[in-house]
Amino acid sequence: MAANSRYCDLHVGGYLHTKSSKSIKRHRVSVGSALVQAEFQADSFGTNSANFLVHTCTCSTIFTRRSAITKSASFLFGAFTACTVLPASASASVPFAPTALSTEWLVYDGDSCLTIRQDGTMVLNGPGERATPQRLSVTLPSFTTGCRQVHGDRAPSSSLIMLEWSGGVKLVIWAASSNKGSQRFLRWTNSNREGFHIEFTAPAMTSASDDLVDLPIPAAELTVELDSGSHWYGGAHLLRQLWPLERANWEVGPLYPFDHGPNGLGSVVGTHWVNSRGLLVAVDPETPMLHAGLNAPLEQRSTFTPRYFGVGVQHVTQELLPREDHSAELGNVSEGDGKLRLQARASWYDRGTLHPWQDICSSGYATKDDTIKYDTCNKSQKKSVSGMGYYDICVLRVAVSAHSDVRTATLAALSPLQSPHQMPPAVFFQRSIWTTWATSHADITQSDTVALAEAVIQNGFQPGVLEIDDRWQSRYGDLKFDSLKFPHPKQMIEQLHELGFLVTLWVMPFLQESSSACSEAKRLGYLVDGGKPPSIVNEVLVGGLGERFGASIKVLVDQYDWPPGHWEGGGGGGVLYSGQLRWWGTQPVRAIDLTNDEAVEWFVRRLQKLQLEIGVDGFKFDAGEPCFLPKGALTRRQLRYPGEYTQLWVHKVASCFPLSEVRSSMWTSGYGGLVRMGDRDTVWGVENGLQSLIPALLTSAVLGYPFTLPDMVGGNAYWGQFPDTELMIRWAQASVLMPVVQWSIPPWKVSIEAKEACFAAQRIREKVLLPRIEKLAASAATSLLPICRPIWWLDPLDPETFCIDDQFAIGVDVVVAPVVQQGARERRVYLPRGQWLEWRDIAGIDHCQPHTGPCWIVVEAPLQKLPIFVLVHSDN
Repeated sequence: MAANSRYCDLHVGGYLHTKSSKSIKRHRVSVGSALVQAEFQADSFGTNSANFLVHTCTCSTIFTRRSAITKSASFLFGAFTACTVLPASASASVPFAPTALSTEWLVYDGDSCLTIRQDGTMVLNGPGERATPQRLSVTLPSFTTGCRQVHGDRAPSSSLIMLEWSGGVKLVIWAASSNKGSQRFLRWTNSNREGFHIEFTAPAMTSASDDLVDLPIPAAELTVELDSGSHWYGGAHLLRQLWPLERANWEVGPLYPFDHGPNGLGSVVGTHWVNSRGLLVAVDPETPMLHAGLNAPLEQRSTFTPRYFGVGVQHVTQELLPREDHSAELGNVSEGDGKLRLQARASWYDRGTLHPWQDICSSGYATKDDTIKYDTCNKSQKKSVSGMGYYDICVLRVAVSAHSDVRTATLAALSPLQSPHQMPPAVFFQRSIWTTWATSHADITQSDTVALAEAVIQNGFQPGVLEIDDRWQSRYGDLKFDSLKFPHPKQMIEQLHELGFLVTLWVMPFLQESSSACSEAKRLGYLVDGGKPPSIVNEVLVGGLGERFGASIKVLVDQYDWPPGHWEGGGGGGVLYSGQLRWWGTQPVRAIDLTNDEAVEWFVRRLQKLQLEIGVDGFKFDAGEPCFLPKGALTRRQLRYPGEYTQLWVHKVASCFPLSEVRSSMWTSGYGGLVRMGDRDTVWGVENGLQSLIPALLTSAVLGYPFTLPDMVGGNAYWGQFPDTELMIRWAQASVLMPVVQWSIPPWKVSIEAKEACFAAQRIREKVLLPRIEKLAASAATSLLPICRPIWWLDPLDPETFCIDDQFAIGVDVVVAPVVQQGARERRVYLPRGQWLEWRDIAGIDHCQPHTGPCWIVVEAPLQKLPIFVLVHSDN
C-alpha cells in the first residue's frame, strides 16, 4: 500500500472506499452470508493486485471501523483490520476496552460522512466542494471506560452503528435519508435528506454519597463547536435579540416558552439551529427536561444569587439576557464557551437557574422499551449500580445534516414542520391593528375605545382591526364586559363596525379567583390543581439584592392591587393558596387545564357565545407559556413536556378563531393566525427595544413563523416611557414593511411631524408590500417560506450577508434598510448580487444609475426617509 494511503472503509453490499491524501476510489464488493470478498486493483494502491477475505456480519447498511495506516509494510494487515466488523456473536467475548486499531468509525449517508471516535467526539463532512468539517461531540460521564461497537440483534434495526461505553452509555446513529430510519425521529425530522439521526443515552450518575440536591448537571449532552468563520441562527426569541446568535452568551437553561425567562428566553421557541456554512442541528422537541445554551458565559452565576423567573414589576430588576459577547470586536479571548449545548437532563433541578417547572411534577425517564414514564414528584427515587447512584436514564435525540448553504439548511429545517395551509385573514395585511394597550393599559373604557377609533379616521389613517386589551372584563375569565367601564358593549361593537373596524378582545387562560367562571370551572374540575405554594419569605429571599427587591414589590402590588383595581375583588393576592399563580396582573388567578378536552371545549364555547351575543370578530390570545402554571401543577393528563401546554393553547383554542393572534409558540407552525413578538420597551437598543425588532423578525423566519406580528409601533410605554418624534418615526419605518403592522401610541399624540412621517410610512407599505403580499403569504401558508427574509436568503454564499442585523428582504426583489440608530441621518446598505434601484415614494422606481451588487453603499436617510431598494436585474 502506498505510504500516503490512510484508511479504507466498507459499504457492505455496495462499494469499498479507499481514501488517500490525493484521491477517493470505489471498488465493487460482493457479499456472502458471512464473508465479503474484495478485489483491489493495482492502480488503487500503487502495488500489485491482491485478493483477500474480510470477516463481517451480514448487513444492508454502512458501518465502518477506521484505523490509521502510515507504513506500506502494514498494508495487508492494516487493510484487513480496518475493514473488520465483528459479528454480534463474537463481540460478546471481546473485552470491553477497544483494541488500539479500533478508535474511529465512519458512517455515510449519500455523500455525507460522520466520523465517530471512542471519546465521543465526531466530525461531520458534508457534500460539495465548499463543505467544511463540523466538530461535535457527546459528553461522556466521568465514570465511562472503554468503547465497543454493538452488532447483530443488540443494535437497533436499520441503524448505521451503535457504540457502547461502560455504565450503560450508548450512542446510536441512523441515516437520515433511509426510509427505514428510526420512528423516534420521523415525527420531527425530514427523512428525505442526507444527514444523521443521533440518539445518545446516559444514566445521570453521581457518587453514592451525594445527596439528591447535588445531582450533577447534565445527564445526556451533545455539543456543537461554534467554529470561527461560521455564524448561527434560530433557537428562540430572546430578550436581547442578537443576530447572529454567536454574538450572545446564551446561558444554558430550560428550553420552553417563557415570559421573560431566567436566561433571557422569550415566548417563541424553536428546536433547531442553522449556520452560515449550511449545518442544521435539530433536537427532539419532546425531550424531557430539555435544556440548551449557545456560547454560554465562561463565568457562571453564583448559586447564592441564581437566575430566576419573575413576573410583572419584577422585570424591572431582572437583567436583560443574554449578555452580548464583545470579544470579537475587541479582539479579546471569547467570553463564551464557543459551543451549542443540547441537554436531556434527569431533573429540572438547577441551583443556578430557578424556574416554575422545578416545582411541577413531571420528572421523566426512558425505559428499555423506549417509552417515557413519569414520576409523581420532581426528584426520582435514588438507586444504586456498582457503588454509584443513578436517577434516570436520559435520552437525547439530535438530527444533524450538512447542506450546501444556509438557505438550503433553513429549508431543510422548515420541511418537517407543519404548515397552516391557509393564510390569516387578508384584513391583517391590508389594514393595520390598533390596540388600546399602550395608551390606556388597564384603564380602558368604552368612551376611550370609540374615541381611538374616531381619531384614527380623523387623522387620515385607515380603519383596520381594533383590539380592546386588558381589563375590559368584569372579572378575568367571566368574558363579560365591565358594566361600569363598558355600559353598552354591543352598541359599541356595532358603532366600531360602522366606522369600518373589525374588533378583537384580549383573553388569556387564567380565571380570577372571585369570578363566577372560576367557581364553575372548580366544580367541573377544569382547573390546574397545585401543591402548597411558596411562602412570602421564600419568594422574596431569592437571588441578589435586585431580585429580592423586585419580588418584595411584586408581593406588595398583588396584596394591595396598586395602582388601585377597577372592580370589586381586586387585590388580596399577596399570599397565594394551592392552585393559584402569580402573573403580571394583580389578582389571584388559576389556570385552565388545557389537557382536559372538556375544559377546552367549555372555554372555546364561551368565547363563541361571546362572539354571537356581542358581535366581536376575534381574539388576541395572550399568555399560554408553561411558566405560568402553579407550583406542583397537576393536570388531568400529565404533560409530557412544558411546551405541550403552549401547543394546546395555540392548536386547541386559538386555532378555532381565524381572526386571532398568539404570542407563545413552540412547534406550532401549523397555526394559521399571527404570531406576535413579545412586548417591547420604548427604547432604542437591542435590549428589547427598536434594534431587537429586525433580529426577532429574522429569527421568526428561520423558526417557521412567517406571519409575524411585530410589537406595537413605539413600544409599550412601560414605566413612564414615551417615544419622542425620532423614535416613533424610525419604529414606524422599521415596522411598516413587516407582514403586519400594529399601532397603539397614536402618532398624532407624539407630534405633528411624527404623524406625517407615520402616515407616509403607511403609504409606502401600500405601494411596496401590498402588491406582493398575496403571493408571498400563499407560499408561506403552504411551505413556511418567510415573507420577510434575512439578506443571506438572496445570496447564501455571500459572507457579507451573514451578520447584517438591520436589513431584511421582502421576497427576492426588495431590500429594506430602516434606520435604527438614534441620531443617524445616513446609513450603510448592503446590496446582494444583481442590479438595484433605490425606491422613491413619489416617483416609484427612480431613474437614476442602478447599483450593481454585491456592494456596500452609503445612502442619505433624513428622518422622513425609509431606504428601500428594488431588484431590476438578477444575475442568477
